[in-house]
Amino acid sequence: MKALLAIIWKELKDALRDRRTLMTALFSSLLGAPLILLVFSTVLSQVESQEDKRQVLAAGMQYAPQLENFILRQGYQIKTAPMDYEAKSRSKEIDQPVLIIPADFEAKLSRGEKVNLEIAYDTSNRNAEFGVRPLRHLLDVYNQEVMLMGLTMRGISSELLQVIEVKERYLQKQDERKTSVTEMLPMMVLMAIVVGGMYAAIDTTAGERERGSLEPLMMNPVSGWQLAVGKWSAVALVGMGVVVLTIASFFPSQWLIKNDTLRAEFQFGVKDAMFFLMILIPLAASVAAMQIAVALDCKSYKEAQVRNQIVSMFIPFVSLIPIMFPGREPAWFRWIPVLAQNQMMNQVLRGEALNYLTVTIALFVCAGLTFLSLAYIAQKMRKVVMN
Repeated sequence: MKALLAIIWKELKDALRDRRTLMTALFSSLLGAPLILLVFSTVLSQVESQEDKRQVLAAGMQYAPQLENFILRQGYQIKTAPMDYEAKSRSKEIDQPVLIIPADFEAKLSRGEKVNLEIAYDTSNRNAEFGVRPLRHLLDVYNQEVMLMGLTMRGISSELLQVIEVKERYLQKQDERKTSVTEMLPMMVLMAIVVGGMYAAIDTTAGERERGSLEPLMMNPVSGWQLAVGKWSAVALVGMGVVVLTIASFFPSQWLIKNDTLRAEFQFGVKDAMFFLMILIPLAASVAAMQIAVALDCKSYKEAQVRNQIVSMFIPFVSLIPIMFPGREPAWFRWIPVLAQNQMMNQVLRGEALNYLTVTIALFVCAGLTFLSLAYIAQKMRKVVMN
């Protein structure tokens, strides 16, 4: 037991002494959540500011007095677009889309002919693009009004065209939270776990081989299992530390949210943090074991880094699998590492109760992967040094 504790202490000191490991763990855990929430908050505020702006930038509005009257009645202001609106949209001098009205708008409308309106904006101008949706909605309402007035003038009741009225009824629970914006947070947390412990796993295997410190360690009277468990414990502690720091960063991150909609969606409390720890700690332990196993046979630090980066690509790929199954998620999701944790974290963020069968299965799978990885590491540890 003393030998095992000595190995763990030695590996942990080496991991924390390595600047790459330390800086990666700190940056990935402490800055990930604040940055992503700050970006979401800024983008959502820009979208809502365009919807609340109640201003239409138009070219040729003098050709459409009826449309102008309608827009003013809706509480909007109308501003004339500059002649060089294309160049100014590209240079982002104007932050709204431009409504272009043809000269024959009123004449065609009076004859009942179809009229084409254009909404011009540069796709690289994000603020202008955000203003397209409210402008289209305004024009759709005007189109309906024109249609109804035309029917009324012909003595046709508009109710004849609306035999069926469809209303939406939301089935969301009262205590359930919307998480449309925060759905990327689970994947960000999973990536932080992988990246945070990756350099510690590489340093304790390929890094020690390059430094020539692995051979002296092997000369000690310890078994392969003691070496495997000792190295794994140190890397797992780093990964678990990343988990704790990442979850802890969620609390101050809420202070950065300036948007009311996002603040209502992202309600993260102590109870949610406990659930996240229960979900992620076993995964961090199994990921650490697999990273050591992947890096063990590598001859150099760079080779081990490339191999682990390929393994890291597994997380975003797995996170996209639910897109292929819209609606109810299949039961086999709970047996897939990363996918099960992603599913459970989304349930916590939505305020739903966790399925403890899913939690148990995920724990069982993580324990199985950890044991298999440690068995492989213990078997290969002495052979690697002799190669």
